[in-house]
Order: sequence, then C-alpha cells, then structure tokens
Amino acid sequence: AQVHVIFKLPDHFGIYPHPLTYIKWFTSLHRHDTLTGLYLVNHSTQNCHPNVSVVSVNFFVHACHLQGSCGRHISTDWMSDNVLQITSTFHVNSYIDLDTFFVLS
Repeated sequence: AQVHVIFKLPDHFGIYPHPLTYIKWFTSLHRHDTLTGLYLVNHSTQNCHPNVSVVSVNFFVHACHLQGSCGRHISTDWMSDNVLQITSTFHVNSYIDLDTFFVLS
C-alpha cells in the first residue's frame, strides 16, 4: 500500500492506541515479470475508483521498494514525486534488502 497521510483523531472520535494512516492499495503479489522475475503490481481499484483504506500503523509489517515498469524507454516525465501517480505498473524490487529478498524468493 502507498501511505498518503499519517494522522491521529481527536479523542471525541474514540481512543486509538496507534496513529492511523490513509493508504491506497496495490494489487497482490501474483504476477511475475518474465524478463526480470520480479513481482508486478498495479494500483488496486474497486468499482473503477482507487481502493483506499484507513488502517492503524501497527498493521504495517515491512516497507517495500517499487520501480516503475517502463519497458525499453524511461519517460522523462517521471520524477520521484510523481512516478507513483503517472505509472500504472510497478516492479517490486526484491533485491533492495536481504529480508525482502528472502521473503519474496
């Protein structure tokens, strides 16, 4: 999931022991790129709208590194602050750290 904001609700909405996050989901890890062997994910949708949730930060397990899937040419429009919005398909980089490598292998 992509975290968009981390927040805490005022006490009159109830007591939450951990901060909450507004996230946009990606599809599950079920598809591999035949060339790289890396998992491919897309933005998840529900009824043609982004699949979003509010969840507690204590549900987070591990961060991951996504690389935009570009084919043979990388768009010059891609910047670190917009690539998640511009690109629709991403490689899940399992080589970024040892834990991720073993979990996704």
